[in-house]
Amino acid sequence: MIIFGIHFILYLMKLLKIYLVLFAVSLLFVNCKEAVDKRKVETQTNKTALNTVAKNVVVKDFKSLIDAQTGILIDVRTPQEYQAGHIPGAINFDWKNQDTFSTIVKEISKDKTVLIYCHSGYRSGLAKAYLQKNGYQKIYNLESGIMGWKAAHFDIEK
Repeated sequence: MIIFGIHFILYLMKLLKIYLVLFAVSLLFVNCKEAVDKRKVETQTNKTALNTVAKNVVVKDFKSLIDAQTGILIDVRTPQEYQAGHIPGAINFDWKNQDTFSTIVKEISKDKTVLIYCHSGYRSGLAKAYLQKNGYQKIYNLESGIMGWKAAHFDIEK
């Protein structure tokens, strides 16, 4: 009876080893599949990133982009700031009013070039990051804002 018990225990141990090996192999396959899926997502993200331009630009380059009529010019300041003076041709999408901003921005084609500015470059930098995150491919931010524009003595419209 004891010999039968030992053989039974040895048999169970062999089965346990087999199950552990099968379990380890199945985990390996699951992890491999997850790694492959993750690489697919990274590859798709990288392809989008390669087609994306999101830059902070100096006043001179921003003016050149406007002069070339390369895209839509957006002032992300408040309506009061906009009315006090803005770059000619700019339209006002108030960054501080997120509901309105996100609704209006959806109307812009994601492959259209977007030129954005604010007072000093901070809010428009946030807007640039928002647009980039939401799939817009060509975004240029005036890094010094309208303050830099005025310092360069470029035209302001009221």
